[in-house]
Amino acid sequence: MSNSTPVQHEPVNPQSFSFEWNGGFSYLTYLKVKTDVTLSDQRLVIKTRNYVLGAFPGRSKSTEIALTNIKGLSVGAKINWFDLVFSILFVIVTLISMSFWPLLLTALFVWRTFNTCICITDHNGGKIRIPTGSKAAANSFVQKVSQAANAYIEVAASAENGARLTVPQPLVPTTESNKKKTIFLFASAAVVALAILAVAVQSRGGFGDGTDNKYVEWVKEGTVPGTNLKMSQVLENKAYFSNVEWKEVREEGNDLDKFVMYQATFSDQGVKVAIRTVFQVFGENHFEAVETSADGEILHTSDWYAFLADMADRYKSAASSTEATQNEKPEQAKTPAAQATTIPSESPAAKPSDETAPKSGEVNLKSFVKWSPPEPDTTVPLNLDGEKVNLQVGLDSPNGVKVLALSESLEQGWNLQLDTDAGGGSPFDDFGDLKEGFSLYIKGYDFGNDSVPEVVVAASDDLLETYVWVFGYNYTFMENGTSPLDLIWYGEGQSDVILEGNKILLPFGSQGLFDEYVYSNNTFTKQ
Repeated sequence: MSNSTPVQHEPVNPQSFSFEWNGGFSYLTYLKVKTDVTLSDQRLVIKTRNYVLGAFPGRSKSTEIALTNIKGLSVGAKINWFDLVFSILFVIVTLISMSFWPLLLTALFVWRTFNTCICITDHNGGKIRIPTGSKAAANSFVQKVSQAANAYIEVAASAENGARLTVPQPLVPTTESNKKKTIFLFASAAVVALAILAVAVQSRGGFGDGTDNKYVEWVKEGTVPGTNLKMSQVLENKAYFSNVEWKEVREEGNDLDKFVMYQATFSDQGVKVAIRTVFQVFGENHFEAVETSADGEILHTSDWYAFLADMADRYKSAASSTEATQNEKPEQAKTPAAQATTIPSESPAAKPSDETAPKSGEVNLKSFVKWSPPEPDTTVPLNLDGEKVNLQVGLDSPNGVKVLALSESLEQGWNLQLDTDAGGGSPFDDFGDLKEGFSLYIKGYDFGNDSVPEVVVAASDDLLETYVWVFGYNYTFMENGTSPLDLIWYGEGQSDVILEGNKILLPFGSQGLFDEYVYSNNTFTKQ
């Protein structure tokens, strides 16, 4: 019998390791996994916790394995299958669309797809896997574990065998690789990604920015009502429109009806307006506007059709001018003498300075006193039946605008209320300030021909929206202590206001059409 003395080894101070795997979709839920490992002189204690949606902790799972029971240590790549699907999907989308956002999503999902996994194998063939986002930390961990395990196994074997007749096999970390599994993951992910792409393209009726979508084409190739012009001809006219975009859109909760959105920046006389219109499409060249807005403000669809008719008229006018110029060139080339005698006879005064210039006896907005923020206050003096009243227009405090009627005799002022119809448009924002592009216009005008003028106040962007208020003189304001001016009428138009005799004309479109309101009995009636 051998009287061998057991060999003692120095206890190993416990070492702690933390691993975090940030990323990956499992069962269609985003997961984060945190693993804490404690290495002692005899065992590994492994505690793992999943975080659903990356934030909500689940139950903690604890596993122990003796160092002597470790048969293999390896570090390999961990492929997140769901992330791989979306990586392949957005690679395809990026190659087709050549857009920035799909490229950004591709980079994100590729970064999430490939991670590192530590695999610990016991003598029974069981495996413990620890996912981590750091390959360097994984390699450092398996090196330390293998060193501790080898030292402990060697000491334990020496104590058991006495003379050390057998030398145990050292634990050597390896790199794990499974090519067949990797190929299968890539192939299956590619099939699923292509299936998702096919369904998405089929549901949209096209791919990309919407220009090859049949519903978009039906609207673009459709005709402007009352003309033979295509919608795209009028609404992509570079003289007025920029940043043009057409695309199919969906109404929430409505998968049956088809809608196409048109948006662009409209520019005219230095004013720029962002316009947006949504059409419901019923068929080829069969659609209607269901929603329209200018600078984010919802307008009535009738405003859109009036605007569209105006743009069609401008397009035809420009085309006619170009054709007439081209037809004149041959004649001018043949008769230079006639040309020389004709051109000097034209004087600037003979040409109209503005297409919207009023006729004789008419007054339009250009004749009004104009105030635009943030200009200083403007004062408009009025003589109302011998009573001197000054209208003061400017910024109010702390916000909003003011139109004050100041009586010189009473040394008192009243703020004129510029209210609009509930649910309709307004030239004012939520704070009472004029919206960008709008100005106030003031004019005293005698509609009743009684030598006591009414006061016309207009808020207009000179393009699409004009709001008009008419105030009449209150003959009893001194006795009653009320405002000298009472609101007698309110109306809405587009780009201008024309005063003619006892009438207010609000033009729309560019074919000379207008709404006419006649003054009678201290109010206005539409004709």
